[in-house]
Amino acid sequence: MSILYSELIVDILSRLPVKSLCRFRCVSKSWLALINNPRFVKMHLAQTHRRRLVVSAESLYSVDIETISSNDDNIASVEIDFPRSKLNHEIDSLLCIGSCNGLLCVLTEPNDLVVFNPCTNECKQIPDFRSRTVYEPPSLHGFGYAESIDDYKFVKIEHPGKFVDVYSLRKDSWTSIQNNLHFVDKCYMQGIPLNGAIHWMVNKLEDSSMIAAFDLVEEKFKTLPTPDILLDNDCIYTLRLLRGYLCLVTEKRDQRNQFWIMKEYAVKSSWTRIVIADLFFSLQPLCYLNTSETMLLFIDMQHLAFCNPKDGKFKYVKVDGIQNRDDDVTVQVDDVGDDWCDVDVYVESLVSPNYKNDFVGEGNL
Repeated sequence: MSILYSELIVDILSRLPVKSLCRFRCVSKSWLALINNPRFVKMHLAQTHRRRLVVSAESLYSVDIETISSNDDNIASVEIDFPRSKLNHEIDSLLCIGSCNGLLCVLTEPNDLVVFNPCTNECKQIPDFRSRTVYEPPSLHGFGYAESIDDYKFVKIEHPGKFVDVYSLRKDSWTSIQNNLHFVDKCYMQGIPLNGAIHWMVNKLEDSSMIAAFDLVEEKFKTLPTPDILLDNDCIYTLRLLRGYLCLVTEKRDQRNQFWIMKEYAVKSSWTRIVIADLFFSLQPLCYLNTSETMLLFIDMQHLAFCNPKDGKFKYVKVDGIQNRDDDVTVQVDDVGDDWCDVDVYVESLVSPNYKNDFVGEGNL
């Protein structure tokens, strides 16, 4: 057929990788308008779920999860082309402190916060952001999306947390809101976005722990039920996201650890325990591999590992291509020694960090 129906063109394009769509913007003005249309961007995000790892190791590196097999001993990474020249100063280090729908929140050294899409190379510097360094981000922070108001928000709470500072990407402005949930300073850093809220594990004033969820629409806290385990200061608790479910990781001093998955949001009885046989100090569930039930984990802030859920055993995997800028050599993730390293998961998307302040509708495809 020399002429395709417009509906078929939209359907075909919505299933293609972001890299291809960025090139296809040059085909015609109509294709440019289509690919930039907010409704098409949402359609593409809903239909394509190509996942990547982002590794923060002074610079940012990307790993294609879809090509990984549990039989691999080494996996390749490529350095992400972060648009350093768009900022007004030299950048020493980069740290991803949150991701949502393909957008990364990147904290730079010295102290800028940037919303960045690594697939389209678009970025937006968040104004009036006051932080310390990439080694000491805000005490409590998170980045998430509220679908009902079509807005991405960055939330930070500096200890002791009497106020919550909220940045709206759509409005391009900050608001300061009184914190309606009191907790002590011992809280864990990065919040987990899910169901229009950002979630943290925090300590209550009576010296026990709870899951606090900050609703991005109502802009106030609520609490979620925890599994039937003793939550006290003898254990470190962290939250992660795995296959769209909230995870609670318990890290005990004897290194005999486990984590829990909330199979139904906010339902206490849906918590399911996953037992890990091998010992570790800290664990971060990242994702499942496409072709199996094998989990990819980040262990002790230094090692990537495959985990077989049948026996809970690890198989460590090396990530090639991480550049050590001090001595200009290429290293592997599990060889970084005392250097800091962090890993997160993001999806490829067309979502732009440059929302228009006067955006009122999606238009027609």
